[in-house]
Amino acid sequence: MKWWRILIAALCLLMVSALPASAEKTEWADSSYDFSKIQRVLIYDVTVSEKAGLDDDLLEQVIQEDYMKIASRPKYHVIRQDSAKAMSPEDPNQAADVYVKAELLKWQDGYYIKPAYTSWETRRGTRTVKRSDGKRYEETYTYTVPVDHPPQTIYTSTVRIRFEVFDSKTGKRVMARDELRLRDNSEHGQKGIFGRISKAFFDSFGKKIHRQ
Repeated sequence: MKWWRILIAALCLLMVSALPASAEKTEWADSSYDFSKIQRVLIYDVTVSEKAGLDDDLLEQVIQEDYMKIASRPKYHVIRQDSAKAMSPEDPNQAADVYVKAELLKWQDGYYIKPAYTSWETRRGTRTVKRSDGKRYEETYTYTVPVDHPPQTIYTSTVRIRFEVFDSKTGKRVMARDELRLRDNSEHGQKGIFGRISKAFFDSFGKKIHRQ
């Protein structure tokens, strides 16, 4: 009987799928706040935490530019922090209806070891069969064989960003999101993850503004 072989293969696949690869997100929005009134949004540059792990000033400049492009996608008037200072020297936040701050909390390469395992794979073969009348013919048949997979090093990339939206008049926080994404089979892939996290946040923010 082959049922036990199928069971072993299924368990192996389950073990592989349980290995680290995750996305964690915590978000909140003030249900009483009228996001539809927002017309001007002050976008601050991303603050890079000292513990984030990003130590490349050129790469930091690149992601800052990418961040600003992504933040400008929704249909609202974007004000950059240097312009806000010129428009409202005493309190730059007053140059817009709301202001958005983001902090890069993690930018790391890592790895883990996927343990060795055995899977059962199907093979096809042919054989010569003799009929009762003495004639021979070839038939195709299938069989399963164990395949040993050695331990494997899986490289990972991790990015975590915290976003906060504040009402400019009251200084009250009206929306926030903290998201971490870890990608397997990746090394130095943080730039793409950074872009996807940022796009997801601003898409959500834009939908709140234009929901009515």
